[in-house]
Formats: sequence, structure tokens, C-alpha cells
Amino acid sequence: MKLGIVISTYATHGGLERVAVEYARGLRDRGHQITVYAQEVFSTEDDHGIAFEHVGGFRGNKALRAVTFPRLATRAVRRARLDNLLSFGSSVFGPAVMRLPGCHRSWWEVATSEWPVTTVDGIRRRLNPHHYATLRNDARVLGAGLPRAVLAAGGWAAGDIQRFYPAVAEKVSILPDGVNLDEFSPDPSGGKRYRDEWNVEEGPLLFTVATELRRKGLDSLFAAFRLVRAELPNAVLVVGGRTPAEDVRALAVQHKVQAGVRAIGFIEDMRAAYSAADVLVFPTRFDPWGLPIVESLACGTPVAASARAGASQVIQLGRTGTTIADPADPKLVALAAVAALSLRRDAEAARASIEHLAWPKVVADLEAVLERTASA
Repeated sequence: MKLGIVISTYATHGGLERVAVEYARGLRDRGHQITVYAQEVFSTEDDHGIAFEHVGGFRGNKALRAVTFPRLATRAVRRARLDNLLSFGSSVFGPAVMRLPGCHRSWWEVATSEWPVTTVDGIRRRLNPHHYATLRNDARVLGAGLPRAVLAAGGWAAGDIQRFYPAVAEKVSILPDGVNLDEFSPDPSGGKRYRDEWNVEEGPLLFTVATELRRKGLDSLFAAFRLVRAELPNAVLVVGGRTPAEDVRALAVQHKVQAGVRAIGFIEDMRAAYSAADVLVFPTRFDPWGLPIVESLACGTPVAASARAGASQVIQLGRTGTTIADPADPKLVALAAVAALSLRRDAEAARASIEHLAWPKVVADLEAVLERTASA
């Protein structure tokens, strides 16, 4: 088939961006002709055979991007003769298979309840025009029932989409995000290298990846880490990801745990980072999936993950990890982290628990949806 993929940024970093890359490469490998329509493209030699068409518009301002990108992308794909189109979010105002990163209305419901209007964060979020532009786009696409199919990463995300947008309720199905089992596997030597680099000696190493302080639960994690250190004084918490290191350090000072926290920012070798950790702690308040959960398990590292992350459904409780019923409660975060640390590390069991999420299998399921809904 001749297929189009629409996403504002095509890159191997990030969550949704990484999913788009795996979809494009996997569908190409299955013999399809792929064109990616994007505003920013960070392609590599692994993207050979994939065509890219630049979509203009504003880059720096997220609200302006949300307003302009779907309109320009819609014009671009209308000029092409495609058998089917895969849109990430409400990126196209027309018929397409829609892969949702999550239901923005559901996130907005959580955000406005947890960030009161009396707080600075609450006011800032309510005044952010990006959210209103995204909600308006979703209403225009989902509310009108335009998608040929809607793909959600997990069960609760699918339920939220059906609840808020009944016009597409019967078109919603679940397609979990995958994991690259070749890229992510146990790496003892790489793990030791990072432990030495991060100056972690004998103490247990708790690891987390975050792009946002609040949504990823770093405030409750740092409060929990104080409780963990009371029981395990040598424990170290390493924080990686795109959250500015200075913000992480400031939060650590606020919670008086700066002595045990390492804020390292972007990590070049995630496989080694997961392998260095004794546990991945992922107390996100809202995450339709959560790639770090399955990537950590692929590297043989147990996880303590929020029940509000879609990927928490793959955790085998008491064997490959634990779940956090309420990620806003530091006591529950601490209990889950310590419980996961006490598990016997079983790399084979951890990898076996997510083998069904290998990208070739996930892409094959996606291909079936695209073939079923292809235009005549």
C-alpha cells in the first residue's frame, strides 16, 4: 500500500515520536511505500526508503503549531494519492487511522483537578492556549467522527476516548506501543560504566526518566525518596530525560534530598542506564502508555510504576515489579519502590513478560488495521 504518516516531529527521541519512527520503518520493511509528513525531521540512515515531505508552520510556539500544523498537513496529504493515512493525534482534518497519544480532555480533567486555580501552575495551565487549540482540534476530528479507526495504547485511554467522544466509540481499539528487544537488553558492562560515572557505589540505584516535573510525578517521588533514604541511607536516585537538570536539582533541595539525587539530563545510552538501575520508579500522574516501563523490563530491570500508566498492565506483580495505586501519595510511591527493590532480579522473566510487544508484532497488528480501513 501507499501510506502516509503525519506527525509534527519525526525523531527517535521522545515517546510518541519514537512510536512514529518504529511504525514507519516497520511498515516499510513489510513492503509498503511510506511518506512521512512532518514539520521537523531527524532522520538517520535507518530511514532509507522512507520519503519525507516537509510541512511548514510555526515551530517554537506550541499553540501556534497546534493551530497551523493540522491545516497545512491536511492540504499536503490531499495532494497525494494514498491508500491510507496514519495520523498521530488530530493532525489531519479528514479520514485517517488516528493514533492518539492519549485523550487530551481526560488529561485536562486530571490537570484542572490536581492544579487548583489558586496556584501558579494552575493559572499558567489554564492560560496556556496550546491546550485549548488541542481540545478544539480533537473536537473537530473526534467529535465529528472523522477517523476511519482510532488506536489507543491502553485500556483506560480507550475508555476515556469513548466516554468523551461517542461519535468514534465503535471505532476505538487498543494497539499497545512496542519495544525494540534488540536495542533494549541487559547490559551489565554498560550498567557498571554508568554507575561509576554517576558515583554510585554499593547503595541501591533508583532511576526515573521525566520530561515534565509535575505530570511525571517527580514531586511525590522526591518526597518518597526521603522515606526510602530513611530505610536505605545509601540509596541514590538518578533522574534522566529532557526535564532541565537545574529544575530537578531545585526540587531536590526543596525536599532536602539533594545529597542522594543525580540530575543528569539527556542520556545517550538508555540501555546502559536501565541496566545500571536496581529499579525504575515511574510515578506518572497521567501517561497513556509509558515506554520506559517496557524498555526497563526488556533490560531485565524491575519497575515500580504508576497504575495510571497504560504499560503498567504488563507488570507481573511480585515478579517483575510493583504498581503505585496513587502516584500522588509519597508513602505509596516509597512502598512500591522498596518492594520492587526486594524482588529477585530475573532478567529472563522480565523480558518474557513483554515479548508480545516486540515491534514486528505490533506493526503487523497496525498493518491489519490499515488494510481493513484502506480507501477503495
